[in-house]
Amino acid sequence: MNAPGKKLSFPFSPTHDMEYGTEVPDMGTGPISTEPVVSSDYFEREREKIFKRAWLQVGRSDEIPETGDYFTRQLVVLNTNIMVVRGKDNVIRAFHNMCPHRGMALATEPCGSAKGFACEFHGWAFGLDGVLNYVPAEESFTNLDKSKLGLRPLACDSWNGFIFVHWETEPEQGLKAFLGGMGEQIDGFPFDQCTKIAHYSATVKANWKVCVDAFQEAYHGHLHRTSIPGAGDPELVLPTSVRLHGPHRSISSWMKPDMQPTPAELTAYMHCPVGFAKDAGQKIPGSNPNNDENWWFDINVFFPNFFCDIGGGWYFTYNFWPISVNETQWNMNIYQLEGTSAGERIVQEFTRIVMRDTVYEDMSTMEFSQKAFDSGVITEQVIGDLEILLRHQYWVTDQWVNKA
Repeated sequence: MNAPGKKLSFPFSPTHDMEYGTEVPDMGTGPISTEPVVSSDYFEREREKIFKRAWLQVGRSDEIPETGDYFTRQLVVLNTNIMVVRGKDNVIRAFHNMCPHRGMALATEPCGSAKGFACEFHGWAFGLDGVLNYVPAEESFTNLDKSKLGLRPLACDSWNGFIFVHWETEPEQGLKAFLGGMGEQIDGFPFDQCTKIAHYSATVKANWKVCVDAFQEAYHGHLHRTSIPGAGDPELVLPTSVRLHGPHRSISSWMKPDMQPTPAELTAYMHCPVGFAKDAGQKIPGSNPNNDENWWFDINVFFPNFFCDIGGGWYFTYNFWPISVNETQWNMNIYQLEGTSAGERIVQEFTRIVMRDTVYEDMSTMEFSQKAFDSGVITEQVIGDLEILLRHQYWVTDQWVNKA
């Protein structure tokens, strides 16, 4: 066990240390088997032991601001479609999107607003609270008990506007306890003052953990030498501190002090202090928890498949939804402090494009890696100290998959 405050130094970067902000367990130092990313049996165990036992982030409360507003989500890893709806009592609830009569979907659009839900197949009608209110020709059913035929719920709770669901209706651990120190670390960030400026999605032929790996370390600066000039310098983007909160993980990344902005950056940031490559000029609650110098942004990974990365006045999220052992649905949303002037809107557009180009570079690696692992030629991944979050992911995943 490594105690908080311990620092790792690297000869290639004499001015840079990586500090442990929390206790870090002994997770080993050797290569990691590729079995967890190629084994169908392992994937089925993940489905049962992880995705049916963890809280899963599915949306934001500002997507359904009014009574009756709803959205649906296809959760292939759970073999279900769900709908999340704001009730008349302002409570947000989640239900399996299926009529208990004969399984027809109640909501057939990705989102919308309704006073209730009526099955288009036979007209069974349900309230926003999932209660079965009306059955046509009810007298034709023997001993029909409508009180037992409401929509099938999932546990549902929110944190900082993020909506989470749990397969079990009464989980052993509530959302706040599940998030633990990770939730406490980020509490206070002004999520409610940010506006969504972009959304991207893709289906990737790679295991969900391979996809997560591509985004949860700051060692791969070389990959971004096109979108971020100077990124070929191994010192440009490095982790400065790491924090492990139970199954969740977080690192902070620096920006090398002598990094020179591009002409486009200089123009974009002329009238606004906030953007992807520029902070807000002040400490923002919920960010830079170790007060690292030359801080750029935090990579925050909520187990199993949700990211909430935070910078100086912006944040973005990823969700990696498993489809099969080697296929994943990826979603990204980018948010920034709401722009109120032309200059701020220019920076938002610049941020949207730079992040898009950077993420496209990240996306380019996953399918190549998966093909290599599937081939059986490469049976281990070699992990260094700068990739500690990868080691933590496989360590935690193994614990969940193998527990009773």
